[in-house]
Amino acid sequence: MTADAEPLRFTIEDETETVLVDPDTGTVTTTNPDGSAVVNLDAYRTSKDGQGEDDFYANLASRLTTEQLSKIANELHDGVSADDRSRSEWLQIKARGLKLLGLKLEEPKADVGDTSSSVEGISSVTNPLLLDALLRGWANAVGEFLPADGPVKIKNDSTVETQVGDEQADALERDINHYLTKRAPEYYSGTSHMLLWGTYFGGSGFKKVYRCPLRRRPVSEPVESEDLIVSNTAKDLASCSRVTHQIKMQPSVMKRMQFLKAYRKTSLPEPTPEINPVAATIAQQQGTNPSIERSEDQPYNLYETQCRLDLPEFAQGTQFHNEGIPLPYLVTMDKDSKDILAIRRDWEEDDKECERMQMYVRWPYIPGPGFYGTGLLNVLGNCSAAMTAAWREALDAGMFASFPGGLISKLAGRQNSSVFRQGMGTFTPIETNNMPINNVVMPMPYKDVTPGLMALMDKITAQAGKLGGAAEIPSAEGIQNVPVGTMLAQIEQATKVMLAAHKGQHTAQSEEFDLIFKLFRRHPEDFIRGEKAGPDNTWTEATFVAALDNTKLVPVSDPNVPSHIHRIAKALSLAQLATTPLAVYLNLKEATRRILAAIREDPNGLLIDPPPQSPQGDPAKMLSAQAQQMGAQAKMAGVQVQAVALQQKGETEAQKLDDEKGIQTVELAKEFVIHQHDADKEARQAARDQAMETAQHSLAERRHGLDVAGLGLDLAQQRHDSAMDVAGHALDVHQALKPEKPKG
Repeated sequence: MTADAEPLRFTIEDETETVLVDPDTGTVTTTNPDGSAVVNLDAYRTSKDGQGEDDFYANLASRLTTEQLSKIANELHDGVSADDRSRSEWLQIKARGLKLLGLKLEEPKADVGDTSSSVEGISSVTNPLLLDALLRGWANAVGEFLPADGPVKIKNDSTVETQVGDEQADALERDINHYLTKRAPEYYSGTSHMLLWGTYFGGSGFKKVYRCPLRRRPVSEPVESEDLIVSNTAKDLASCSRVTHQIKMQPSVMKRMQFLKAYRKTSLPEPTPEINPVAATIAQQQGTNPSIERSEDQPYNLYETQCRLDLPEFAQGTQFHNEGIPLPYLVTMDKDSKDILAIRRDWEEDDKECERMQMYVRWPYIPGPGFYGTGLLNVLGNCSAAMTAAWREALDAGMFASFPGGLISKLAGRQNSSVFRQGMGTFTPIETNNMPINNVVMPMPYKDVTPGLMALMDKITAQAGKLGGAAEIPSAEGIQNVPVGTMLAQIEQATKVMLAAHKGQHTAQSEEFDLIFKLFRRHPEDFIRGEKAGPDNTWTEATFVAALDNTKLVPVSDPNVPSHIHRIAKALSLAQLATTPLAVYLNLKEATRRILAAIREDPNGLLIDPPPQSPQGDPAKMLSAQAQQMGAQAKMAGVQVQAVALQQKGETEAQKLDDEKGIQTVELAKEFVIHQHDADKEARQAARDQAMETAQHSLAERRHGLDVAGLGLDLAQQRHDSAMDVAGHALDVHQALKPEKPKG
C-alpha cells in the first residue's frame, strides 16, 4: 500500500472484517476475526479512467464538463419533481391509511383539550379491521415465499438424468438457499417487510436488485414505495420515462462510496432535513421525532434515476451513435445541491438494441388503476373507517348511558360546582331552593347501544372479510368425511382473491431471482468467496457459471397453490390415487417424495431406492426378460383387476343383502304398525264398552235410589194417613164424650 493511501475499515455482512484497499496497486487485504488475513492481488481492478471497475460500466461523470453536468442535473431535477407531484394525493392517502391501522396506542376517551375530539369523553380508539386483513395476507405470503429451508428449488424439464448434473444442481440449490438465508440476511427480513407494508398495504412492493460496492455481492433490498418516484400515470416499470430511487445516505457511507470511486468526489453542502407525509405519519405512530437529529447526523438526499440521455460521446460502438436518440443511463445526483455524483451506462454491453437494464421488481397485489396499484388500504379503507366510527359511537353510547350528563336549574345554581362524579357510597349535597330534586337536576336522555348498530357492524365485518379474501375455510366437526375434491372446491371458492395475488407475486419472485443470477454470472467471485460446497466440495468461477447455465432455479412457491392447506389437499388426493388400480402407472417413490414435500417433511432417511437392476447382457435375452416382465406385469394387472372385480362383486352382494334386510325390516315394521293399530282399536273398543257398562251401572244405581226414595215416600204417606185416621177417631171420641149443654 502506498504511503498516502488510507486503509478502509467497515463491517461486511455479519462479521467484522478489516479491509485494506490500495487503489494504486489494486491489492485488497482482508483481516478475519480469528486473526488470519487474506491478500488478493489486483482484486481492486482499475480501468483506464481509474474508476475501479470495468470501463463500460465506469462512472462517466468525470468525463463531462461542468456545463454538461449542470444541464443534465437541471433537466433531471425538473422531471423527477413532476413525477413526485403526480403522486402527491397518493402519498396523502397512504399517510391517512396508516392511521386506520390502530397501531398508535390511544386513550379509551378523549381528555379536555384533546384536538382529536371536540367533547370530553368522546372515544378515540381505532377498529383493527384493516390490520386484521393485512396480517392474514402477510402471514400467508411469508409462509409461501420465505420457507425456512430457502426460497429456491430446481426445475428439471429434461427427461435425461445424469448423476453429475444432478449432484451439481443439488449443490447449487443448497448453496443458493444458504446464500439467501445466511450470507444475505437482508433478503428474508426485507422481503417480509416489503410484503406487509408494500404489497398488501399499499398495493405494490418494490425490490431493488444490484451489486453493492460495499458488501461486494448482489443485494436484493426492499424500496419503500414512497421512496420510489415514478409518474403515477405510468403503467409499469418497463414503459415509464424515469425511475427514481430517493436514497437517504449517511455522511460516513457517502465518504466510503467516494473513496471506492463509485461516486465523483465533490464538496456537498450540509444536508437539509426533508420528511414526506408518509414518513411524518410513521414517525408519529412510532413516537419519534426525526427533526431533532444533529446536523452532523442528517443523511444526504440522493436521486438515483434510470433515465434516457443523449450523450453521443458515450454511444460509440452502438447503432445509435450520432443519431440523436437518447440512451438509458443511471444518474446519481444530490437533491439539495444538484451535483451529479455518477453517470453510468444502463444497458448490457453486448445488447445491440441498448435496452434499459432491469433493476427493480414490482410485487403487486391488485393491478391499477395508477402505477402504485391497489392494496388492502384501498379495498378496506372505507370499511375500516366505518367500523371505527361505529366502534366509537357504540363506546360513547355505552359510556354516556352508564354515566350520563344532564341539565341543572339556574335557580339551584348556588352550589360550588355543577360537576358531579359520585363514587360508591358517597353523596353530594345540592341546593334545590326548596324544590324537589327532580325539578332541579335532569339527566340527558342518552340511549345504550342499539341492536341496529350491532347488526350494522356485523354486516360491515362480513363484507370486509369477503373483500379482503379472508374467508374462513370450513374445518369444524362433522366434515371429516368430505371428499378431497369438495374440500378443494370450497377452499378455492374462499381464496380466489388470494390466489390471483399469489400468482403475480410468484412471477415477481421469479424475476427477482433471474436478476440475482444474472449478477452472479457477471461477478461469480462474489458467490464463491463464501461458498465452498459443490459437486466436488469446491466451487470455481467456471463450475459455478456452468451450473447456473445448466440449471433452472425457480421459487419454491407454486403459482397454482396459494396456501399450505391447498398443498395438503393435493397430497391427500395423490395418496388416495396411489391406493387405486391406477397405482401401477405411478412412480410410487416420486409420489411419496411429493407427498412428503407437501407436508414439509425431509425425505432423507425415509425413502428407499428400488432394487438394483441386473447388468446388461445379451440383447435378445434382455428383450425376452423385458417381455416376460411385461407379461408378468400384465398378469399382475389382470389379477388386480380380477381382485377389484371380486371385491366389487362382494360389495354388490353385500349391498343386495343389505337391501333385502332393509326390505324385510320395512315389512316387519309395516306388520308391527298394522298389529299395533288393531291392538289400539281393540283397546279403544274395550275402553268404550267398559265406559258404557260403568254408565249403565251408575244409571241402575240411580234408578234403585229413586225406587227406594219412592218407597220411603209411600211409607211416609201411609204413616201420615194413619196418623190422620187416629186423630179423626180421637176427635170423634172426644165429641162423643163431651156433655151436652142444657137447653134453655
